[in-house]
Amino acid sequence: MKNNDKTNIVLIGFMGCGKTIVGKKLAKNCNLSFLDTDKMIMKSEKLSINKIFKKFGEDYFRKVERDICFLVSSMKNTVISTGGGIVKDKKNIDNLKKNGFIIYLNSDIKRIYDNLKYDNKRPLLKNKDKLYEIKELFSQRECLYKEYADLVFNIEDYSYSIIAKNIKNTLDKEFRNR
Repeated sequence: MKNNDKTNIVLIGFMGCGKTIVGKKLAKNCNLSFLDTDKMIMKSEKLSINKIFKKFGEDYFRKVERDICFLVSSMKNTVISTGGGIVKDKKNIDNLKKNGFIIYLNSDIKRIYDNLKYDNKRPLLKNKDKLYEIKELFSQRECLYKEYADLVFNIEDYSYSIIAKNIKNTLDKEFRNR
């Protein structure tokens, strides 16, 4: 990928769609660094996301997330995997777009549910009807993912390795034609 303006690739999308797995593979394929904003939040707070939500609440988590977005926006040559709710704050997207090309990993509800049905580490799904909550949250966020994305990638039936290769190939073509 060569583009003088933006050297980062930022992955957005709903929780459980595979942003971290795809991001790691994409970073390796593109010879870039990799960062996961949720992992950075946990490292900075020395707590799991579940514990941050339980101890301080979602508003506090979103503030820390905003600070992390500001920090990573100045980095270069990095694939950045974001949390599913990153789009709830436009400042996050504005910061990430300064040096990043935003890719929305669009997955269907079934794949997301299959990935999350046994996952008890997601505070917004904890102790709730997971399928119902996924549908509700997804319907609230889907338009934001599409609005903020420079590129939408539909991932339904592909392996994460194939998704990463397809993204790299698409980006190589995209920036070669500029």
